[in-house]
This record gives sequence, structure tokens and C-alpha cells, in this order.
Amino acid sequence: MGVSIAREGDPAASRRLLEDLTRRLPEWFAQPDSNRHYAEQAEVLEGWTARIDGSARGLLLLKKHSAVSAEIYWLGVDPHHHRQGLGRALVGAIEGRLRQERLKYLFVMTLHPDDPYEPYRRTRAFYERLGFELVLTRDPPGSSPNPLAYYLKPL
Repeated sequence: MGVSIAREGDPAASRRLLEDLTRRLPEWFAQPDSNRHYAEQAEVLEGWTARIDGSARGLLLLKKHSAVSAEIYWLGVDPHHHRQGLGRALVGAIEGRLRQERLKYLFVMTLHPDDPYEPYRRTRAFYERLGFELVLTRDPPGSSPNPLAYYLKPL
């Protein structure tokens, strides 16, 4: 299995891949309004594509917030390729790029750790295995239908 990670130069290709992945990952992306927003952002934000033997199987959208920080704005991997290192490879590639640009922090926002929804329990565990730590929570469970948490990784 030949895996490659590269910046996606075609915003329309990023959008098509994101739309395909959101359809294939309903456990994570089942909100049509949010999915439309993410699709629009795929044409604006820096996109990174994971390919296996030339076929796109994962996408990461990166949003730079300042001279020192960036956010993993969206990340999805084809469900048939979960647990095969594509997400890890995508994050690793952007970490290397951000270090070259002298950024200091990478963060990601996800569902609050007190929310019991199992797919996002796996999401949080994925980021924690990569060295991200919970630094801030917003809208604790019970106060919002989608309570959020921010995870940070120093680069």
C-alpha cells in the first residue's frame, strides 16, 4: 500500500473529496448545514490529501489563525481505511510544514470529553495519542446540543 500526503492544489477537488467523505462518515458528519459550511471551507482553506496508490482516501483542512497557531479545521478518512495510519500521516505532514514555518501551536476543536457519543470518544483518543491535550472547554454537556472542547499540541 503506497501512501502519499500532499497539499491539494485544486480547491474543487478538496470540496469533492470532503463531500464524499462526509457522506461516508455519517457518525461524524450528519448535520447538513455544517456539512455545507465545511464544503465551502474546503475551497478556501489549505487542504491536504492522503492518497493510497494514487486514490484520495483522506483530507485535512488547515486554518491558520496567527503567526504562531493553526487549527485542524476538518479531518476525515475513508471508513474502509480507518486505523491504517492515514489520519496520523496527515497530521504529521502538516506538523512538519508548520514547524518549518515556525508556528508554535496546533489545535483542534471537537466534542466535549464528557459527551458519551462513541465516535467522538475515538476522535478524542486519536488526537490524544498524537500528543494533543485538552486545554479549554466550551458549552459543558447539558448546556448545548454540541458541547465543545479545544485540544492543543505545542509544535
